[in-house]
Amino acid sequence: MDDQFQPYVNRVVGLTQQSHYEQQLPIIHSSPKYERSGSDWAAVPFPGCSVIAPPSGEDPVNQGFYEQLHGVQVKLATDLPEDLFIPLPAASLHLTLADLLWAENYSQAQSIEGFEAKLSQEMGQVFQDMPQSNSAPIRFQAVGYMVMARALGICLVPETEASYERVRLLRRSLYQQPGLLALGIEQQYHFTAHITLGYFGEVGEGLDFEAIAQRLVELNQTEITALPEFVVQRAELRQFDDMAAYQRAPDWPVLEF
Repeated sequence: MDDQFQPYVNRVVGLTQQSHYEQQLPIIHSSPKYERSGSDWAAVPFPGCSVIAPPSGEDPVNQGFYEQLHGVQVKLATDLPEDLFIPLPAASLHLTLADLLWAENYSQAQSIEGFEAKLSQEMGQVFQDMPQSNSAPIRFQAVGYMVMARALGICLVPETEASYERVRLLRRSLYQQPGLLALGIEQQYHFTAHITLGYFGEVGEGLDFEAIAQRLVELNQTEITALPEFVVQRAELRQFDDMAAYQRAPDWPVLEF
């Protein structure tokens, strides 16, 4: 289901163009994953599990990348209209390699006897079966902002086709594993490597979407493409209760690249 390498690159680069921003911004919505709490915003329950690279707060390899990205996040919150953008906690920023279960599907799966043990076992089998002969970190480069229906992030492109194919193989192995299929896990999205920076809060009338699109393009050129490379050395099974924190048990499986 995932794209071949060159179509992937073409599609992702297209997501960072001003014309795409101008088409996407008028149809953005307030995210249900956050709600107003006094003068602040608070994450609402949204449980699930995914395969991710270690989040910023636990990733020593990409600290330089995340430090600069946090600066980008702060600048974005300043530049966008007040209350439009709700930044995620800096320590929770991460790259998702494969969505697994979330919301109602995750809650239903938890009713399966021994769900967590089965999930960990099946994930461990997938990781164990991944080829290791060419083991090396997977390297990405940020190419620009990504405007989603309810969130804003940055897009990433693998530096080589070989890196991309390793991610594709991992995802294909996960989504075709009979034991994971039995837990309700199936592929629902094409892979689009991105790091979500925050969600949309108040999407009021009268927003100047053309000006916002132009500002995103300017920031792409001055801030995003200047980010260091992003290196993936580990893929981990993680669980979340909302969009602000991602946990793992010490014995949960890990794939080392």
